[in-house]
Amino acid sequence: METSLSLPAHAGDPMPPAPLLRHRPHVKRTGSPKKGPGPLRAVGHDTLVRGKLTNPSGTGGGAMSHHSDDNMLIASSDSFWEPGNYKRTTKRIEDGYKLCTDLGTLIQERADIEKAYAKSLKGWSKKWNELIEKGPEYGTTEAAWKGVLVEADRLCDLHQRVKDDLCNQVIQQVKTWQKDAYHKTVLHIKERKEMEDAFKKAQKPWGKLLQKVNKAKSDYHTACKTEKSASNQERNATGDSSLSMDQKGIPSSDSSPNSHPNNWQNTLHSYVTARSFNVKKMQDRVQKSKEDVAKCREKYEQALQDLNSYNPKYMEDMSLVFEKCQEMEAERLQFFKDTLFTIHKCLNISQDPVLPQIYEEFYHTINNADHEKDLKWWSNNHGINMAMNWPVFEDYTEEFRDISKGKVKESIPAGSITLINQRPVGEDLPHDYPPVNQKIVQNKKQSTNRSANNEIANSKRPVTNNSIKTKSPSETNGTATNNRIPPITNGSGGGSGGSGGSGSRGSASGAAESNPFEEDEWDEDGSETLVDNGEPGVPVRALYDYEGAESDELSFKQGETFEKLEDEDEQGWCKGRKEGRVGLYPANYVEPVA
Repeated sequence: METSLSLPAHAGDPMPPAPLLRHRPHVKRTGSPKKGPGPLRAVGHDTLVRGKLTNPSGTGGGAMSHHSDDNMLIASSDSFWEPGNYKRTTKRIEDGYKLCTDLGTLIQERADIEKAYAKSLKGWSKKWNELIEKGPEYGTTEAAWKGVLVEADRLCDLHQRVKDDLCNQVIQQVKTWQKDAYHKTVLHIKERKEMEDAFKKAQKPWGKLLQKVNKAKSDYHTACKTEKSASNQERNATGDSSLSMDQKGIPSSDSSPNSHPNNWQNTLHSYVTARSFNVKKMQDRVQKSKEDVAKCREKYEQALQDLNSYNPKYMEDMSLVFEKCQEMEAERLQFFKDTLFTIHKCLNISQDPVLPQIYEEFYHTINNADHEKDLKWWSNNHGINMAMNWPVFEDYTEEFRDISKGKVKESIPAGSITLINQRPVGEDLPHDYPPVNQKIVQNKKQSTNRSANNEIANSKRPVTNNSIKTKSPSETNGTATNNRIPPITNGSGGGSGGSGGSGSRGSASGAAESNPFEEDEWDEDGSETLVDNGEPGVPVRALYDYEGAESDELSFKQGETFEKLEDEDEQGWCKGRKEGRVGLYPANYVEPVA
């Protein structure tokens, strides 16, 4: 009786052997694996370890090599000692060159601001000086107004000097130092190139050792992964029983073992034989992987030992180059500090001795504004203190004419004659006369106008011998002191006139030979005005420099002291004595000595 061969499933029967894994051909995988940890499972010779596809044999579809030189020298941290991290230090050299340029630009822009401010002050001062000159302000208050403009003019000069100092001293100093400290070429700065070459030379031996360490590390990690993958495959091959009968190579239960009893037995025997062979093969592979791991670990440790033994030499060489860079940077930082101090000195106008002097004089100018003097001046020139020729009784006076060849040239108006202009007539007179002092004319009292007019009326004489009688100097002093009027003649060379203030007539021959006006009597009033009577004066101090424009004016410098003999007159002049000389000076140029 034939019995079918079957695999009993009784409890006492031994478990069937583990299924034999079928080998899959290598498949080129594209795309990135799934993120996140995954189960460890074997897929042919490719092992997916926690979601990452690896090829322990090192073969496969275009896998990138992990032994690239670039990958070996990638800095793993931000430390200076890492490969290539010295470039931040060498870049600082180039940054220093750029900072010199930036500092020069900064100073130049500030100098332009100072120049523009000075120009604005100058234009503003010029504009308002013209407006004040044409405006209604007067007297000492007008001088105070102009004091504001004087301050602007002097401050303009001060800021212009600041601009010049910044351009000529600071900027030029920065450019010179930059040229000496940095030597720029077309491609790079010489100092930076030298330091980079020195760093590369110091780091090159250590970099080679580091490259060996990284390669040994990569090989060791790869061997560990290969050993892990082989162990997993060997464990799966000996213990995994989840495969179907078809996967094991055993015919299914549908086929009748009675029809092919030999085939059934042959298949079972082949399965057992193949399983034993594959298990042995995987065990050998695991053993070889463990040996590779041990070798790679030994190489890795040796490479680390070589690297660590070279570290002191590496650090010493790198430190020497780094200290040179530090010295260069220290020079730049110290130079910049000194330059900034120079800028501070140029801009700190509060320490300039000219500045307090400007505002001290400005203060005195404003303080000299005296409303009482201004009001008095206005009253004397435009108000109730002005002189007035009140109407008086006047006799009829015959008109005087200069008769020449029967033609009337000019008529002399009746009444008193006031001299308003003087014209040189030296060609008509035998002698020269000293110039007229206009200030004395203005300072002369006008109380004699009325008596002078009466005197003129009483001194008239009829015209004889084709000559016209003129007023004597004493007659004209009431209106125009110290001004001379030459005798008017008919061209015959003869002339006549008053002699002094007596009004008497001289002979015609005597007039042709001598001056019709006596010099002593002509200058009598002027000399009395500037006579030094020896009386003590009031000490005063000069606020400004003054150069006398006339011979009767005093000259002095700021700060000098002299004596005031008379108070200020209506025109703003005082009589004073300086070094034994008596003269006039402007009242608002001095101040009393306390």
